Amino acid sequence: MVTEFGKELRKIRIDRDERLMDMADKIGKSSAFISAVEVGKKSPPQGFEEVIAHVYGLAEEFRETLKRAADRARKSFTIEPHSILGRDTAGLMARRMNELSEEQLSEIFAILAKNKGE
Repeated sequence: MVTEFGKELRKIRIDRDERLMDMADKIGKSSAFISAVEVGKKSPPQGFEEVIAHVYGLAEEFRETLKRAADRARKSFTIEPHSILGRDTAGLMARRMNELSEEQLSEIFAILAKNKGE
């Protein structure tokens, strides 16, 4: 299933009249990898959207759109908390994520977004 991120990635490439191989060379990945991300067979690795934004000089507002699209395309996340409380919180969140209501998730999202201005 093609993801929002895959569509954005393809649009960046096509708008610049690039082939898969051109983008792959620019970002140091294989064309097969780029294709798999575009069509949703692979999740974008952590930080991949930052590489794309940097290499293509994307405007700040589009960088944020790309970050959200990348997060939505990911099936899993790696969290490396630096404190015991951070690890306990991350573990509890991982265990309970699918039990939380949309309202609870919205509250957590608002707390986290407020601190980073997202």
